[in-house]
Amino acid sequence: MEQSIFAGAEIVKHDSPIPYYFQLSSFIEQEIKAKRLLPGQIMPSEQEFCEKLGVSRTVVRQALADLERNGFITKQSGKRSAISFPKYNGSLMQNLRGFYEDAVSKGQIPTTRVLELKVVPAEGELADALKLKEGEPVIMINRLRFLDGEPEVLVVTYIPEATCPNLIREDLTNQSLYELMARKYGLVISQGRRTVEAIALDRADAKLLGLPPNSPALLLKSIGLLEDGTPLEYFVAKHRGDRSKFHIELVRGAD
Repeated sequence: MEQSIFAGAEIVKHDSPIPYYFQLSSFIEQEIKAKRLLPGQIMPSEQEFCEKLGVSRTVVRQALADLERNGFITKQSGKRSAISFPKYNGSLMQNLRGFYEDAVSKGQIPTTRVLELKVVPAEGELADALKLKEGEPVIMINRLRFLDGEPEVLVVTYIPEATCPNLIREDLTNQSLYELMARKYGLVISQGRRTVEAIALDRADAKLLGLPPNSPALLLKSIGLLEDGTPLEYFVAKHRGDRSKFHIELVRGAD
């Protein structure tokens, strides 16, 4: 790790008017974005930075604080800081893009492992969400989704079979479900309702996400509606609690 940061580069220019801490944090940020520093890698100690770069601990601490505040590194209790794993940033309001579109728009690489793809009967909460009669067929898509190669979210999506019957034969490994439905079936989600709550992962889900049992997660449930209000999609997603952040946009209504 030390060679990855210090070898072959002038990180801090002492004759530059740019503050030393900003030069250091900017350099490390660029290395992370260029994937020369990888998620999970341990940072050098403060003392190593000071000795190699000829700067004070105050400079190093300020640079590391900036990197942590911007999500590039993670401070570990009793240990050195480490390069952060990619974090999924989603929206609970005013953004109906899916996981794939969100990730690509932020320069991240989304990939998918399809765990299950089959037709199941609509029952209970599922039937209510999609406004179907009990027993009507729905296509169930169970996927494990990754960001930059790291497992991020488990999501089970339900689509009424009558709406797009050939969806069961599609390869959903590495393409956007929303883009596919728009392109092949002319179906576009224009509104929706979402809820989010904190949960603890059971053993099976935690293993798929590479976490210990009972790790924290965010449970997201969403109903996607067509322009005329017809339900098109219902999904239940379990996002890793350590790598997920959702934004809520608020609009003040009339008094």
